[in-house]
Amino acid sequence: MVSKRAAAIIAVVIAGAIISAAALIYLKGQQAALVEETRITVSGVDLNRRTNTLVGVNVTSSLDQQVGIKSASLVKIQSGITVNSKVFSPSSQVAANSQSYIPIGFSLDPEGADYFLYLLTDRGTVVKHRISYP
Repeated sequence: MVSKRAAAIIAVVIAGAIISAAALIYLKGQQAALVEETRITVSGVDLNRRTNTLVGVNVTSSLDQQVGIKSASLVKIQSGITVNSKVFSPSSQVAANSQSYIPIGFSLDPEGADYFLYLLTDRGTVVKHRISYP
């Protein structure tokens, strides 16, 4: 027979697992709902392997108008969890039909991991780029 205290602990653990799973499903749904920007690409990644840092990225635009990069997020693919994020104030501007450097400064796992970098534009779209480190 299980005591009342043990039953309460088991109930709390089960509730925590359910809440965690629901939060993970919600967050993955939020990422999937983003519309990818097809005319802006990440053309280069600047990594500092001594400090395990994503220093910045080169972004190439083939749009006919200037676009702003409002924020950046780094999501670990294995867990689907956002490990770093940054809001640019003011937005980092990318001129029409040109290339720009976006400084980021995110720490990376020194053991190595695969990431998705999301750059949110002021158009409400996202530039998605896969980074494998090291």
